[in-house]
Amino acid sequence: MNETVRLVDIKKNFGHIKALRGVTLSFTDGQKTSLLGPNGAGKSTLLRIIATQMVPSSGKLVIMGNDANQNSVTVKRDIGVVGHRSFLYDELTVLENLKFYGDFVDAQESEYDRVIRVTDIERWKDTKAGHLSYGLRKRADISRALLGNPSILLLDEFFAGLDQETSSTLADYMKELKSQTIITTSHTPDLINGFCDRSVYIRGGLIEKEVKL
Repeated sequence: MNETVRLVDIKKNFGHIKALRGVTLSFTDGQKTSLLGPNGAGKSTLLRIIATQMVPSSGKLVIMGNDANQNSVTVKRDIGVVGHRSFLYDELTVLENLKFYGDFVDAQESEYDRVIRVTDIERWKDTKAGHLSYGLRKRADISRALLGNPSILLLDEFFAGLDQETSSTLADYMKELKSQTIITTSHTPDLINGFCDRSVYIRGGLIEKEVKL
């Protein structure tokens, strides 16, 4: 297994609040890890740091062998992100959204068909994103995040607001992604643990324990 992400003594302060208090953790290719813990534990902060959307107060982040602080542009190309908020534009169709984002990663034409098949949204590729249900929009966002075949896929509170059937369908899609490192956050572990092979419990900005599933 090749290491894809390495965090060394990562700390993050917001004024007097210590959101992360020294997290050291590594991830390998094909590994699916859930970051679990109560609200305010530091899960989303850690995910945003891995996504290079937030700079740690101290510590080192290495992505695919590159120091994230010194090679942020290179590192971003290795990361796909699906968060609370959709990145899709309401007035564009699913396919138009994919092509818009695909330009940033030099996606080939065949790649749009591939990511649409992965999440089974071909029926809705010509539907405007603003007309999609919440679950379909989430599926389209996964397709967007897979453009460029990133080595790392980050899913923040992935199942929040989804019904059981849609959540199970999306969990099945995640199981089929064999090569990507997947890191996801949740405070409800039931569905996430269905496709992850490791859980990392975070409390008070510290790793409490790791469990192999």
